[in-house]
Amino acid sequence: MPLNDLLQNRRSTRRFRPDAQPWRIMVLTDPALRQRLLPEAYGQEQIITASAVLVLLGDRAAYREPNLRRIHQQEFADGCFDANVRDFLIQAAVRFYQPFDETDTQRSLALDCGLWAMAFMLAAEAAGWQTVPMTGYRRDGLRRVLNLSERYLDVMLIALGKGAERGHRTLRQDAAAVSAWDGLPQ
Repeated sequence: MPLNDLLQNRRSTRRFRPDAQPWRIMVLTDPALRQRLLPEAYGQEQIITASAVLVLLGDRAAYREPNLRRIHQQEFADGCFDANVRDFLIQAAVRFYQPFDETDTQRSLALDCGLWAMAFMLAAEAAGWQTVPMTGYRRDGLRRVLNLSERYLDVMLIALGKGAERGHRTLRQDAAAVSAWDGLPQ
C-alpha cells in the first residue's frame, strides 16, 4: 500500500483476535502478566486481546559517552565511514548530549521512540497487522508490574494484532489547518 494511503487509512485498532502472537521485540505476550497490567491501563481491552503489547522504553544511558562510542565504533567497523569521521561523530555527539538534564533526555527519548513507533505501526499495517498506540496507563503501576529499572523511561505501549473489527475513522486535518509558511497557521 502506498505511504499516502497508509497515512490516511491507518486506524487505532482496539479490538483484537487473541489467537496470534508472533512478535519478539520487547513485548508482553503472557496473558497472566497482561491481566495484571490491565488495571494499570485503565481496563483498556486491547491489553488482553491484542496478540502482543509492546512496551516502548527509552534508555536513559543511550546518550552517554560509552554508548555513543560503541555505536559509532560499530558503524566504523561496518565500513560506514573512516576513523576520522568516527572520531568527529563521537566528539560531536558527546558535546551535544553532555549538557542534557533529565528533561532534555526525556524529550529526546520520547522523540526517538515516537519516530520508531510510527515507523513500526506503518510497517505493521503494511504487513497486515493493526496497532494502537497507548499512553493512557498509570506509570507507577506499569513500572511496578513490569519491575522496570529507573534507567528506562516508559514512553508508550503499542497493542499489536489482527483486528476483530476495523478501528473507527479519525479526523485527518488538511495540511493548511496545521501548517503555514513562515509562521503559525491561522
